[in-house]
Amino acid sequence: MSKLNAAERKARDNARFSQRVDERRTKGEDVVTYVLGNKLAFKFLTKLERHEFKQREAALEEEAKLKKQQAFQLKTEQELEKVEAAFTVPEE
Repeated sequence: MSKLNAAERKARDNARFSQRVDERRTKGEDVVTYVLGNKLAFKFLTKLERHEFKQREAALEEEAKLKKQQAFQLKTEQELEKVEAAFTVPEE
């Protein structure tokens, strides 16, 4: 097996991604979902698919941002409760 140079590897990979996108498109599968998982196949999307991809990607990023913010808020609330518990004197 001969070693491929960078240009040959890139051409081979592009052909594979193009084929995979076309196969999914002909099967009626969601091509955008595939590209969300594998960003290298982005250049093989149609204009409408690219628009949908960007919308979904923005929604996923917003969702991740909200989850991160909620986790941070929960952590700070837990730390505040610990500090308050340390400074309160138990009643007897």
